[in-house]
Amino acid sequence: MANNVRVAHKFFVAEGEEGEIYIFLDASKDKPENPRIVYDGKDHAVFFRTPDDKVVLDYIHPEVRDKLRHASDVVIVETILENIKDSYIASMQLVDDIPVDWSRLGLTSWENAALIKRHH
Repeated sequence: MANNVRVAHKFFVAEGEEGEIYIFLDASKDKPENPRIVYDGKDHAVFFRTPDDKVVLDYIHPEVRDKLRHASDVVIVETILENIKDSYIASMQLVDDIPVDWSRLGLTSWENAALIKRHH
């Protein structure tokens, strides 16, 4: 399978009644495999749906950054229009800085990530 890196053009972060964090994204076709989010505690995160499918979560709103920094995991909710297709837990990994290793994402810079268009 080809290495797929894409930018989430729209995503929504919400907090549940007991402090759990939900991230709503457009649904993908395949099932997630060991999903995790690598987060720098600031503007950017990379969601690893599968080893070959990475989603850049860019420009994370300042009001939710602290909650994400302290989360050990989040609930990913994949939606099609207004309907929930799937939901599952993704572990959080806090790093000092993104990019940790751009070559692992198939990119050389955030500028390249911004140029990637969804072709689905």
